[in-house]
Amino acid sequence: MFWLWLACTGIVGLVVGFSVGARAAVISMKPDLQELKRNLACDRNTGLGVLRRELANWMFSRDPDRYLLIYKQAHDVVGKINAAKRSDQQAELSKLTDQYPFYTDFDLVGTRDHVLYADALDAVSYDDAEHRYADIIRFQALKILLDDNWWGFHATSAQDMAHLEEYVTRFKDTRFKNRLKNAIRELHAHQRNTNSDRPPEARASLYEADTFSVRPVPHFAEIRYGVHFKDTNEFGLYTIFLDDSSKAYIGFYRSDAGFREETVLDDLRIDAPL
Repeated sequence: MFWLWLACTGIVGLVVGFSVGARAAVISMKPDLQELKRNLACDRNTGLGVLRRELANWMFSRDPDRYLLIYKQAHDVVGKINAAKRSDQQAELSKLTDQYPFYTDFDLVGTRDHVLYADALDAVSYDDAEHRYADIIRFQALKILLDDNWWGFHATSAQDMAHLEEYVTRFKDTRFKNRLKNAIRELHAHQRNTNSDRPPEARASLYEADTFSVRPVPHFAEIRYGVHFKDTNEFGLYTIFLDDSSKAYIGFYRSDAGFREETVLDDLRIDAPL
């Protein structure tokens, strides 16, 4: 009997020890599992952000004003999602999950690394890109609200909105500056062909093209050309200042119909034409 009692005690001890050890192991693993879930959420949110950026760059380059409106609308939607009932949030997330069972389903580009977005999205309409972009933002906003592992992420933000508004202006200024350069380049080519023996300030008083016109603008210190773009009804100034060593300083401005206003173009510092 003693031996039987001793064996039973040993078995009970082993079972209790195993149970306590297993529980301790599970408890010790909880921080690692939580960190794993958090890392997974971070990776998924980052992946969605990359897909968003692909679509945003493509949309922005085609119509920055429309993209600005799209982001503002998405920001408003995120605000409404935040204020909605939890049951409504869960129902909307369920619909999106049914529509996009896998994270890869959000990828509208779906092409090789080296293929340009302009080529990959050639057959995609702007409306399709806008719809997919908005769905990704809604999904992120809902996951941030309903999944603790997504805590601290942001689908949209007021800071991004402010930066976007400023960036739209700089982007449009860059395009406008490029248009001014092209217009003056065409003017100079015309002048070389028609008035090559006359100084720039004494050449044709007006150059008329299909989409723009150029005329000299009197100034006490600079050579100035006023450019009117007919298709957009925009006005710009192209200025040349020569210092004592005849070094030229070129200026680009937005202006009014009388070419009196001078608003410096806050362009992007990039070499690629827009």
